Amino acid sequence: MSTQSETIAFTTKARAHRQRAAHRRETLEMLAPAAVARRLALAHRIARDIERGLYVDYADVARRHGLTRARLSQLMDLTLLAPDIQEQVLALQYKPGKEAITERKLREVAAAPLWSEQRRRWGQTVAAVSGGGR
Repeated sequence: MSTQSETIAFTTKARAHRQRAAHRRETLEMLAPAAVARRLALAHRIARDIERGLYVDYADVARRHGLTRARLSQLMDLTLLAPDIQEQVLALQYKPGKEAITERKLREVAAAPLWSEQRRRWGQTVAAVSGGGR
């Protein structure tokens, strides 16, 4: 008759708590794409899908995504930003909960009809959030 032994590792509550806390700290230190970057990317995907004929019109898009037409218009207006601003927005990364550039601020930039005015507003926005506009 053979006997087998098995080693069981026990984790104390304190050790498990420390491990969870360390994981939370690591997660909070990681950078993630900014919410405005994700929304701009979504707007471009929707525009591409409309061009490909996957949607009949904006009302169809809004219905399928569970949005109002007004909210969809807000998202789609982000695609009217100057191309260089869009590149910068798509590259934005923040720690969770620490986003300095909001969609509302970005819509204020996009509201300018001329790219030169958008660039001026964007510069002011970036300066304000980085401490240069105080």
